[in-house]
Amino acid sequence: MAPGGEESLYGEELGAGALVGRWVVERVHYRGPMSTLYRAKDLHTGAPAALKVMHAQVAATPTALRRFRREAATLQRLSHPNIVAVLGHGELPDGRPFISMEWLEGRDLAAELGARGPFTADEALEVVEQVGAALRVAHGAGVVHRDLKAQNVVRLSGPGEALLVKLVDFGVAKGLTPEAPGASTLTHTGVALGTPLSMAPEQIRGEPPDARTDLYALGVLLFQLVTGQPPFLGATRHEVEEQHLHAPPPRPGERAPVPAALDAVVLRCLGKRREDRYPDVDALLEELRAAVRGGRAPARAGHAVALYAEARLTGSPTAEAMRRMDALLERAAVVAREAGLEVRVEGSGCLLALAALPEDVGHERALRARVLTAALKLVEGASASRDVPSVALAITVHVDRLPAAEEAGSLLRLLEWVSESPGGGLVATGAALKELDAAFLTEPGAGLGLSRVTGLR
Repeated sequence: MAPGGEESLYGEELGAGALVGRWVVERVHYRGPMSTLYRAKDLHTGAPAALKVMHAQVAATPTALRRFRREAATLQRLSHPNIVAVLGHGELPDGRPFISMEWLEGRDLAAELGARGPFTADEALEVVEQVGAALRVAHGAGVVHRDLKAQNVVRLSGPGEALLVKLVDFGVAKGLTPEAPGASTLTHTGVALGTPLSMAPEQIRGEPPDARTDLYALGVLLFQLVTGQPPFLGATRHEVEEQHLHAPPPRPGERAPVPAALDAVVLRCLGKRREDRYPDVDALLEELRAAVRGGRAPARAGHAVALYAEARLTGSPTAEAMRRMDALLERAAVVAREAGLEVRVEGSGCLLALAALPEDVGHERALRARVLTAALKLVEGASASRDVPSVALAITVHVDRLPAAEEAGSLLRLLEWVSESPGGGLVATGAALKELDAAFLTEPGAGLGLSRVTGLR
């Protein structure tokens, strides 16, 4: 067939212009052993997307095919600002499955380390906080990632901007419980899956993983962030695996100027027996914060970021509408806590959540960005559901003074900053959006000093 025809568009490698679901292929981004990743765009909106298409010869293998489909199901279940979002999935006419995900404009942490060198302890903490938040959601849903590594964490922002990262590639994720995604017979005891540089000893031995398996990999990532290289290196896969199984892990302080307390955190993560590691991600993060911050004040005195969510009703308060309002606010409370906020006020149709702002400027900006991203996902999810059109979710994000830890101060004076514009959506004050113009799309006109946040750039 002539160049540009159907054969060239829909062969083993999709050509520019090929239509996959509602996405149009633009170019090949990465060729992997199992699948090819394309940059594509939404046919209707023009929004960029990452299109992952399995190779034909791999799709012919039933186990690999089920694993690929399982990745889509897993990602759709794990909705979090620090986990790549799935836009859709399906199959090509020839049976090859595809997953469409949000396009992440950035580079993975392995490339980031190669370009800039090791991270400071403060920067590493910010990254691990976000990866830890993603793992907390995955583990809570009964899913172990099993392939956490620098290449599977993407930094969205550029040099000089706040550190924003997302966890990707749940292709070998496994369920902790029978009802969890991936809790099937696709992977059996005795089969090792993962990346040798980051694999926990129990993975190498082919034993069933649990949440502590991911914490081992998180310790490897933390070591790599502050030193520029993983703890164990070798000329062959076998050499690396033998070190993970038997060699005492090195201290990061042997290779980089880091606090001794950070050494202790890494060494506990890299315990050969999973019983010697942290029981969960929260315990790890608590000790890591103390190790990095030491005696410094963890927050900028007197300021906090606040998220006010209100379920708004138009028309009669039917039973269906009231159930929808309750569901929206319950979801808002969960997402607020996942973003690091504490829910201070819960009313019949609203909630107020707060978090003290970190002292460090970069961390402070990253927290605001994380809260705004979480709020944006909430309102987008609410608007996408048309089952009860009379109910809308309206969110306002603000930064203001918090006079004392036990008070909400001016943040409780809602009339001073909460948007009263009708309908739903996300609105933010200038204080909340400060220096985040490059990360969010905004529109003026939501009220004095307020901007409507419409999307991510």
